[in-house]
Amino acid sequence: MERKNKYNGISGNTLPVKKIKTGRQVFYAVSSIVILSILMLFIFMGCLADLPIKLNDKPDGSQVGTSESETTRDTGTESASNTETAKDSSTTETEKAYANDFTLLDLEGNEVSLHDFEGKIVVLNFWATWCPPCRAEIPDFVDTYNAYKDKGIQFLGVSDDDVKSLNDFTKEYKINYPTLIDGSKDTIMGKWGITAIPTTFVLNGNGEVFFNQVGMMTKDMLTKAIDAALQAESGQ
Repeated sequence: MERKNKYNGISGNTLPVKKIKTGRQVFYAVSSIVILSILMLFIFMGCLADLPIKLNDKPDGSQVGTSESETTRDTGTESASNTETAKDSSTTETEKAYANDFTLLDLEGNEVSLHDFEGKIVVLNFWATWCPPCRAEIPDFVDTYNAYKDKGIQFLGVSDDDVKSLNDFTKEYKINYPTLIDGSKDTIMGKWGITAIPTTFVLNGNGEVFFNQVGMMTKDMLTKAIDAALQAESGQ
């Protein structure tokens, strides 16, 4: 005689089968949720990798840029400098006319001024070796510079990293345009309003800002900005 289950009147061997099926369903549901969560996490991390890094998120915890007191000092120095420049008749018209000028040292210790490239389209990139989106965009910057360097385009990189880190990085990534050290002759990140990196400016032949981008730039974005600047310079 078949034994009935006292709870629901069904066969005694039927209940365990239903329990197994239910357990499998729960297992599959939980596994699906876990896998979906992991995928979402990877997607989210991938998106974060393209986002600009705020300068107060620098790994060593230090605040990059100009503090309020430094800004005040710089402003005072700049005012004094402007007064002296006005009195100095030997100052060239180029230096007076060129916008947003600055002078920094490159990795060889040479002085490089923005007005050195008057008449050229300048791609000015603020970056750091520890910044993931900066590292991601550098190969495209190198390729784009190689494609445009004979067309009146000059790339400049600006970073406040130490010289050894910058030298190692530029060799590894084969950066063949000048890398300038912020804080060498001047501190310009604060003056340019840099709060996150990478930040890229495209300047016209007079040093005026034609285009700017906060965050990583793809090769397509970079070439379109350069082509637009070239077209504007030619008056087309």
